Amino acid sequence: MSSVSSIRQYRVGVILFEGADILDFAAPIEILSHASRNRNPDDPDRIFNIETIARTRAISAKGPLAIQADVLLDDVFHNIGEYDILVVPGSSPSIVKTLIGSNSPELDLIRKFATLPLTAQGEPRVLFSVCTGAILLGAAGVLLGVTVTTHHKAFDWLRDVCFQGNEDRMPPPEIIHKRYVDGGLMRNGTVRLLTAGGVSCGLDASLFLVSQLTTPDMAAFVARVVEYDWKQPTE
Repeated sequence: MSSVSSIRQYRVGVILFEGADILDFAAPIEILSHASRNRNPDDPDRIFNIETIARTRAISAKGPLAIQADVLLDDVFHNIGEYDILVVPGSSPSIVKTLIGSNSPELDLIRKFATLPLTAQGEPRVLFSVCTGAILLGAAGVLLGVTVTTHHKAFDWLRDVCFQGNEDRMPPPEIIHKRYVDGGLMRNGTVRLLTAGGVSCGLDASLFLVSQLTTPDMAAFVARVVEYDWKQPTE
């Protein structure tokens, strides 16, 4: 277990797009933003530096909620190797299908991140989807031969999406019904997969990620700060 002083900082990119589910991306941002070495809410020494990524600076999430993205997707595409964690939210079927049908740049960014080497520290990166964000990962062709979860109503959809993009006849993903699934290392051995079930499951998966990259005590601290009853994946 790492001591608090030895925990390094992680750069986190959160993909946003028109109509993204608010809690899908807000839950990871909320949880990760509370992890700090000094646990001082007024002047936190943050462990996770978070940036939102979108095609345009201004987008409307589901609601609609006006969001100002931190960085443009086109710019990030050229320096995606500087990110340790990529968060992919989901949305309603119509919006996700539009992104898939247009072979959107969000899919290209996911593909590129999934093939990155280990970080400069020699650690695996983390590809983290919430809810139907897993459908975008499947459409990007990165979920073959892994264990995943998504919203319980999207299991068949995820299987179909992965089958359609499986030209290499790789084993399909094993889809299980849990709050979140640590899928371990993906095919290239340099990116770790974490998938969360529907919407609120992103809170639980984010706390799990904090426990893995920092300490279990830090995750428990964050759960207390946000007054959330952290649900384990068996629930």
